[in-house]
Amino acid sequence: MAGQNIPLPRRILLVHTHYRLSGGEDTVFAAERQLLEAHGHTVTVYERSNTEADASLWQKLLLPLRAVYSRRTRREVRALIRKNNIQLVHVHNTLLVTSPAVFWACFAERVPVVQTLHNFRLFCPNGVFLREGNVCEDCPRHSLLCAVRHRCYRGSLLQSAVCAFVYGFHRLLGTYKKVTLFTPTEFDRQKLLECNARHRVFDPDRLFVKPNPVSAPLPGELTAPLPMAARQNQVLYAGRLEELKGLRTVLAAWKLLEADPAAPRLLIAGDGPLDAWAKDSAGPNVEFLGRLAPDALHAEMARSLAVVAASLCYETFALVPAEAHLLGTPVLASGIGNVGAAVTPGEDGARFAPGDPHALAEAVAALAADRGQYDPEAIRAAALERYGGGPEADYRRLMDGYRRVLAAEG
Repeated sequence: MAGQNIPLPRRILLVHTHYRLSGGEDTVFAAERQLLEAHGHTVTVYERSNTEADASLWQKLLLPLRAVYSRRTRREVRALIRKNNIQLVHVHNTLLVTSPAVFWACFAERVPVVQTLHNFRLFCPNGVFLREGNVCEDCPRHSLLCAVRHRCYRGSLLQSAVCAFVYGFHRLLGTYKKVTLFTPTEFDRQKLLECNARHRVFDPDRLFVKPNPVSAPLPGELTAPLPMAARQNQVLYAGRLEELKGLRTVLAAWKLLEADPAAPRLLIAGDGPLDAWAKDSAGPNVEFLGRLAPDALHAEMARSLAVVAASLCYETFALVPAEAHLLGTPVLASGIGNVGAAVTPGEDGARFAPGDPHALAEAVAALAADRGQYDPEAIRAAALERYGGGPEADYRRLMDGYRRVLAAEG
């Protein structure tokens, strides 16, 4: 690839803002930090948490201004770059307390900077192109004011206005035109380019696909995938317990299956805002496991008939389906965005209409009636070709991405 002879950066600053509830962005941030450190890079970390705004009333009142441009972030990041002689800055999330001021710190210090886009927030303040359970692209088609009118960020008029203003203001400044961007899949890249054609938020020549690390065990780290006949009569939901992940659809489907004695159990691994509602609404064939450590989660995936991924939105990277497939486990996926694209029906799972519990219930019943239709070894082999190589391949992809960043800076 172009830039192959560019020396790799050895001193790297990672920047990340944690949301109040942890999720996939935190997982990717931690995995890439571990990759870099394991390969001898000197990694400096600048981490913030949105819980900082809860410290006092004064902090809450100042949050809207700091979300747009945090002088503290600019000052602290510039100091870290100088102190540690940083050669490249890799940003994950800046919303809310870090703010895009981190990029201006990098510009001031003349250090290359990249951001991994874990969502579509450059064009949609809620980040997922979803409103009232349906795909919505009003903001890229019209303006960010659509999100304010519909209170798309956490159902709050004020917070939606703040989020829209953050990105609107930095559009005017041209901030993202100077930043190299990673996106996890080609679907995401095409969707972002489609949106960018209307608004010109970033430089299309600085947008690259760089897949996220996938941490499921690989051959040699555990025994061969369990044959379908030897698996437990269970299906696993793994992820945040929230609207956009389609949890209501999943629980409604299992309600429809209650009368079928052959129906598999539903295991739910995760936590989130719908936790209490889900436990109150679940039928007798549903078990809640809480948030599991990765090894325990992968063990449940490996012995399940399938993993269900019922997302109502595009997602930016279908991590749970990727992990399931690397374990030889079929995926029942809603036919939308990256989740739907992760599944080849009849080979490594099935698709159902997003938000349709009847369609999901039919897919579950078909799986239970003929579990032999899937070959776990073939599913794993295809996943290895798609995501494979393990940590070494993930590291090579990350380094290829960094070379692109350095090449873009000329």
